[in-house]
Amino acid sequence: MKTFEFRLYPNRKQRQHLDSVLMGSRVIYNEMLTHTRQVYQETGKFAFKYALTKAFAGRGKGTVPASTVQMLADRLDKALICFMRRKEADQTVGFPRFKTPNRWHSIQLRQHAVDFDVDGRFLRTPALTGGRIKIKRHRPIIGTPQTCHLVKRADGHWYALIVCELPEPEPPTEPPAPDERPAIGIDVGLKSFLTDSDGNTVANPRYYRTSQAKLRRQQRRLMARTKGSQRRRKMARSVAQTHLKIERQRRDFHFKTAKHYADTYRLMVVEDLNVRGLARTRLAKSILDAGWSAFLTILTDKAASAGGQVIRINPRFTTQTCSNCGELVPKSLSVRTHICPSCGYVADRDHNAAINILRAGAPPSGTVADRLPDEPRSPIL
Repeated sequence: MKTFEFRLYPNRKQRQHLDSVLMGSRVIYNEMLTHTRQVYQETGKFAFKYALTKAFAGRGKGTVPASTVQMLADRLDKALICFMRRKEADQTVGFPRFKTPNRWHSIQLRQHAVDFDVDGRFLRTPALTGGRIKIKRHRPIIGTPQTCHLVKRADGHWYALIVCELPEPEPPTEPPAPDERPAIGIDVGLKSFLTDSDGNTVANPRYYRTSQAKLRRQQRRLMARTKGSQRRRKMARSVAQTHLKIERQRRDFHFKTAKHYADTYRLMVVEDLNVRGLARTRLAKSILDAGWSAFLTILTDKAASAGGQVIRINPRFTTQTCSNCGELVPKSLSVRTHICPSCGYVADRDHNAAINILRAGAPPSGTVADRLPDEPRSPIL
């Protein structure tokens, strides 16, 4: 599955239709959640997708498209399944909550409810959502569209997120040519966003840190506004727009960095970090600002598209081990230079770790030094 995002350009009347459907779909979702609670109190069981679809058939007539009502039932069904799964695993989890306007930003449509005009300049949607809406298709769509999400961002613009099912790759008729691109080890960090085993570094942009002063001023003004007033809503939109800009800057940086490594290297070895656990430490703000998890996910997708591969290895002792002799050299986080007392090897802490990461994830070469040859050798040899 792959999602394609395009900007929509609705006129004033279409914006009114979209806002009306957005508000109506939120109301129906909350009614479904109320109905599910009542069914559970009466029977001890939840009402899932098919029961909700049957109970709310025709509920949005004249206000919300029928396909959207069906997708609302599917959305609540997934939330209930996730709640039950995590509860059975004894994890801390809250019951699906009622949606307020600031937590509801999308209209979901099924595949048969959307289509493009012949020239591709307009997106055909149900009449209740505005009908033919102008769209900017800056890239071709690959695969078969399955669902469409009409999303209203904090900047006030509407976007179409089209989820497509990718076709199965055709088997190659000829053996693929050998990939001559090298392998690389990547160590993500905070001082530098990443350091690879070749010694190259990528600076950490720290988008949230650079915008923190602006956010602080905006949030102070927001708290000074009267609750429920128009000025408070306007200030809240301004804060949301700043957060949206930070998110887009970080995402653009991740994509550009990942594309460079995916096009240059055939194999990228990274650490399988527990980012959620690291985000509970005193470095939480800096770790979340860097966005390691999002970057590694994007890197994996880009590598697969470029015919490469990303391997995740256990991060244990990658920083403490000397990449030259294998000696364990304990060091605190504040020590940024690796100095081995056994062999005298001196290197940057992150560069030393990147070499160890590459060595741990690279496939064996088949030599005697690896002790695990790719092919069984003759007893004579």
